[in-house]
Amino acid sequence: MAWTIPKTDWNNGELVSADDMNTIGENLASLANPQAKASFVTPSDIVTYSNSFVDIDSENMNFAITTTGRDVLAHFQGVVHRADSSDLTVRFLVDVDGTRHGSHVSAGIGDYNYLISFTHLIENLSAGSHTFKFQWTQQHNKGVRLKWGAHAWVREI
Repeated sequence: MAWTIPKTDWNNGELVSADDMNTIGENLASLANPQAKASFVTPSDIVTYSNSFVDIDSENMNFAITTTGRDVLAHFQGVVHRADSSDLTVRFLVDVDGTRHGSHVSAGIGDYNYLISFTHLIENLSAGSHTFKFQWTQQHNKGVRLKWGAHAWVREI
């Protein structure tokens, strides 16, 4: 059931109609069972050499969902692999409608494979359509490989 903007201009003595009650019931059901969610698991490795934040996978990890005006959780997990034996820093974040969220989850990769995982809460997101983009950057121009099986998802809560 979809969210309907409720009546807010009530007058003293005004009776509540069956339609008003149905709208309230549908809105409560919508709040109990949010439908806004999206998810993707990478089927193959992805590589970046970028020194600025770029989309991890602009085709599949950019999610457009329509929310009812509640908080949203954005989650990412995956294994990054460095190209050589030098130290490397890789950073991740989530962009929501052009605004970056998160604290630039960062890993100094001292081993060849490193697990990255973060969940970020986007609070007080307005009702409507929103685009979530998972992004990353690396330093030192060495290249970073995100191994297949990385998982990203967003969900209204």
